[in-house]
Amino acid sequence: MDSVGVLENDSNPLFKVLQIQCFIALIAIVPLFFIKAGASLAVLLAMVVVAIPGLYTLAISSLPLEKQATGIARALKAELGKYAITVMLFILIFSVVENLEVGVFFVSVLALHMSALLVPFVLRSGKA
Repeated sequence: MDSVGVLENDSNPLFKVLQIQCFIALIAIVPLFFIKAGASLAVLLAMVVVAIPGLYTLAISSLPLEKQATGIARALKAELGKYAITVMLFILIFSVVENLEVGVFFVSVLALHMSALLVPFVLRSGKA
C-alpha cells in the first residue's frame, strides 16, 4: 500500500461522505447567515459534530492492516471512538453555547447524517 494521505484519497467512500456532508452544510449556512445568524451557527456546529468524528473514522480506517488481520478490531475502534468524540462534542456544545437553536441543531445533525445515503448516487454518477 502506498502512502496516500487520508485527505488525498478521493476514492474512499468515507471521504465522499465527508465531502457531501460539508457541502450540504455550507449550502445551508450561507443563506441562513443572512436570514438568522443563530440558525447558521446551529448548522455550523452540527457540521462540526458530524465532520470531526467522521475524520477520526476516516483516519483510523486508512491505517494499514497487520498481517492476517481481518480489520474487525480496527472498525470497532473507529466506531467506538467516533461515538465517544460525538458525545464529547455534544457535551461541549451544550455547555458552552448559550443561545443555541436546539431544533435547528438537531435537524441539521440528522440531515447531515442522512446525507450519507447520497454517496452511492454520487459514486454512480461519477463513473458514468
